[in-house]
Amino acid sequence: MEVWVDGQIGHIQLAEPERLNPLGANEIHVHYALEELRANLDVRVVVLSAQGRAFCAGADIRPTNHFGGHDELDWSNGQRLAYKYAFGNMWETLHNFPKPMVAAVQGYCLGGGWELAHMCDLIIASDDAVFGAVEMDVGLPPFSNTCNYLAKMVGKHKALDWLLNARRIPAQELLQHDLVNQVVPRDQLFDTAVEVAKTIAARPPLTVAAVRQLVKKSMNTMEHYELERAWAYFLKGTDDSIKARAAVAERQPPPEFTGE
Repeated sequence: MEVWVDGQIGHIQLAEPERLNPLGANEIHVHYALEELRANLDVRVVVLSAQGRAFCAGADIRPTNHFGGHDELDWSNGQRLAYKYAFGNMWETLHNFPKPMVAAVQGYCLGGGWELAHMCDLIIASDDAVFGAVEMDVGLPPFSNTCNYLAKMVGKHKALDWLLNARRIPAQELLQHDLVNQVVPRDQLFDTAVEVAKTIAARPPLTVAAVRQLVKKSMNTMEHYELERAWAYFLKGTDDSIKARAAVAERQPPPEFTGE
């Protein structure tokens, strides 16, 4: 991950392009990067971007990944607390971050990658971007408020269609639902996001902060955050989820699910 400051704009850039910038250990790094940019008084707006052909393809579900993979963890209370500390911090830091954030999204933006993007204030997407709450493919609900967010943004029926069927949604379709702010050619993505950030950075910072707070409170998208995470922690230890994650990691067909 790369973190830098250019004038009033802070930058966080995911930098594992060969692996499509998966979440996992990266979540801890994003948390500390946000804390660093929060403390920098010169920074007024943050741009979140990624290297390579994908913004973020979601969680790292390799067997060797002891946080996201289908490993031997017993998901005892202690293990769940450790997991919540490692992965909960970033989402809570994102939600409470006091400065505007602009996401520049290209290629795949799936699972936790979409959660990372939609917790930003604005999303600039490339014309090849594809979004999806695809956690159902690995036997899990979203971990960080996507159920609440989508239900409020697109309504119950559309939200359930996207979530239950793990739909992959092109950026242009999301633009029709007001879930991204702009769709631009891939080669203009980063520059467009930076220009948007610079425009906001030139506004009165106290007024910007007030407007952000008022809009976020009106949305109340964190209303069921703890419930969503509790379900995710519980379901992560079920046989169905373990089998589903193994099948996806090994590129096998979906297993037969038993409700256990």
